[in-house]
Formats: sequence, structure tokens, C-alpha cells
Amino acid sequence: MGKMQPTGSIGLRALLGDRRGNVAILFGLAVVPLFGFVGSAVDYGNGIRNRSRLANALDAAVLSAVTTHVTDATAQAAVEKYVRANLGPLPANQTLTVSASVDASQVVTANATLTTPTWVMGLFGKPTLPVNATAKAAPGLAEKIEVALVLDTTGSMSGAKIDGLKTAAKDLVASLYSASNATSAVRVGIAPFSNHVNVGLSYRNASWIANTQDTSGSSTSCSDTYPNAQYLDPVHHPATCYDDGAPYDCSWTSYNTVILGAPVNVCSTSTWASTWNGCVGSRNHPLDLQDAVDTVNKVPGLTDTWCAAPLQRLTNSVPTLNAQIDALSASGETYVAPGLLWGWRLLSPNAPFADGAAYNAAKKIMILMTDGANTRSPDYPAHWGGDVATANSLTAQTCANIKAQGVRIYTIAFSVTDTTIKGVLQNCASATGDYYDSATVADMQAAFAAIGAKIGSVRLIR
Repeated sequence: MGKMQPTGSIGLRALLGDRRGNVAILFGLAVVPLFGFVGSAVDYGNGIRNRSRLANALDAAVLSAVTTHVTDATAQAAVEKYVRANLGPLPANQTLTVSASVDASQVVTANATLTTPTWVMGLFGKPTLPVNATAKAAPGLAEKIEVALVLDTTGSMSGAKIDGLKTAAKDLVASLYSASNATSAVRVGIAPFSNHVNVGLSYRNASWIANTQDTSGSSTSCSDTYPNAQYLDPVHHPATCYDDGAPYDCSWTSYNTVILGAPVNVCSTSTWASTWNGCVGSRNHPLDLQDAVDTVNKVPGLTDTWCAAPLQRLTNSVPTLNAQIDALSASGETYVAPGLLWGWRLLSPNAPFADGAAYNAAKKIMILMTDGANTRSPDYPAHWGGDVATANSLTAQTCANIKAQGVRIYTIAFSVTDTTIKGVLQNCASATGDYYDSATVADMQAAFAAIGAKIGSVRLIR
């Protein structure tokens, strides 16, 4: 008969001898802090990303707000709207709070907090993770700036679009001149365009322009008329024509049978007049890609042609600029290249105007806004051709020549659906962030505000 072992002694040795349970217990004890560590890292990583997004959005918001808003209430509304637009739609479980104020020096200060539920940290008593950002912007210019506004005023810009453009352009002017030293540091010019550009009647006798004289005369002619003609068996021909890309009905009627009857000879005296309205065309290629003009290779004036409102040379007069903007009207078709060319000539130190500082002596900016594709091309010297590919090519080449002189180009595609011209505008911009695809009037106005901030009329301060 064997010896009896104490029960307690048997249980202890068995427990110590069975290591499977120890491993399971130790693993269970270790996985809790490991899970907490990994989960916290995920939550904090998400927080860092949200903090970066929030800070970038808030920086852009105060830069925009300081250019156009002067009270706490308007700054608050503008900053919050801009931050929310830049962050995009927030998940239902995220909350955003924004505050902003303006001091007597027009410095805008803003704070924002974005609160996000945690994935794992909530198990350890921290259900949400707020991230904060603060931004401050102030007016101020550090260098001389010359700006050319190249503005599409074609027929498709009529109505709310041209009104929205006027507001955006005047707000930009206000932002550029918001700094205390802006009058001595900033000059702005305006080049409205359709398929032609209007240099203004004051240059009728300038040495660099040709074919600007008004003429008139009279002549007597005789011809047969057919007052008793009969037009029978009409045939209707439906047709659609286009004005700056917009369709309209241009149906017409022909007649299968025409009985002229006896002719009657009629003589009449008529008068005629040829008038120059300030419109100019293009010199022959490749002169149409160059800013400088001389008395040998003159700019061709176009008589009996209507075009955009007259351009405005570089000035620091805000009332003058606002009056020119208010005078903009929509008509004509689209050819972007001459608008770019005359915007360049506004900035250029070369004739015909020679208003611009030397290319390395000032910050030169061009802002191009257009609402559609090229519908016209040059048929030298006028621009009534329909070769869109050539128009796009010349637009691209003009952009390249302007940028080669150190001019920074911002482009705004306003309610544009044509992918080809969008590509031209993207490539025309000096950098990826200098192209704005604006679907609505509000988007276009926001683009102008953002560009105004980038130009340097405001600066971030911490």
C-alpha cells in the first residue's frame, strides 16, 4: 500500500508544473497595456493629422479675412466659413469651434478646436481628443508690387457673372491697398478682353499704333430692283448658331420658286463712315508673342470693330481702378492670348507704355480670369478666325513668354467645363497652387481673395 501524499502538496506541485496556464495568464496581463499603447498611438496619430489640417485651414482663413473684413462679427463669419470649406464635410462625430477677432491695427486673430472621438483611449478614460490651432494675420507689404488683372468680359460673362467679377476685383484692390504703405508700394493695371482688346481712344495718334483714323464719304449708285417679285414654295431651314459658345436660333427660309417680274432701275446716294473705337488686333506671328512695340512694327488698329472696355495702365489710385472695374460690360467672343499680351504690356518696362519697373526690381503679378474656351483665333490683324487649336497654342506660348520674364501668373477658370482650356490654364499658372477651378461666383470671389493674400498684402504672424 503506497504512502499517502498531503492533498495541498499535490495541488501545489501540479500548479507549478503546468506552465500552460502561466503563459496564458502572463499573455493576458501583457496584452492589455500593449493594446493600450498601440491604440493610443493610432489615436494620437489621427490627432496629429487633424491638427495639421486644422492649422493649414486656419492660416488660409485669417489671410483671407484680414484682406476684406474689418469687424469682429464679419471676421468671425468669414474665418469659420473658410475653415469649414477647407476642411470639407466633417463626420457626425466631429465637432468644430472657431472664434476670431480684429484689433485696431486690423490684425485678425483666430482660434479653432476640432474634437474627435478616440478609438481606444476612451477605454482608458479619454473618450475624445481635441486639437487646437491659433493663427494671426496682419496687413503689411515688404516690397514693390505690380499687378495686372486680365479679365474676361465676353458675352458669356453677362448678368450675375460680370457683377460677381466686379465685386471680386474691387475686393482684391481693397485688400492690396489695406496696408499702410500700399500707396507707395503697389500699382495695379486692368486688361479687359473679349476677342479683341481696347487700348483707349487717347492713343489714336500714338507713334506705335496704325489705322486709327476715322473716315467718311458718300457715293451714288444705281441698280435694278424687283418690287413685284414673288417668292413661292417656302422651305424652312432650322439652324443653331453660337455666340461665345452660347447657342441661339438662326433658322432661315429659302424659296423653291422666285418670279422676279420686270426690273426697275433705282439710283441712290449713300454715306458711309469708318470709325475707330479703340480696338486693336495682332501683329503678324511671331510678333504677336512679344511685349515690346516700336514705330516700325506697329500695333494694328481695327476700325468698325467693337471690343471690351478700355484697359487701365498701372496706377495706385483706388478710385480710378474701381471706376474702371465698374465700367466693365459683357460682350464679344473669347480669345485669351491678346488679353494676356496686353496684361503683360501693362507690367512691362518696354514700350508701348514702359510703366513697369525693371523685371528684377519689383514683384510682378498677373491674374487671368476666364469663363470659357477660346472661340476665336487670329486672322491677322483681326481675331475673327475659328481655329481653336491655334488659339490655344498661342495662349500657351504667350503664357510661357510672360513667365520667362519672372512674372508670376495666377489663373482662375470660372464655371469652365472645357477640359482643354482647363489644361491650358493649369499650365499657364506659375505653380500648381496658382490655378483655381471655380464653379460658382462665390468660388471665383474666394479665389481672388486667396490670391490677394498670397500676393503679399497680408502676412501670418505668430
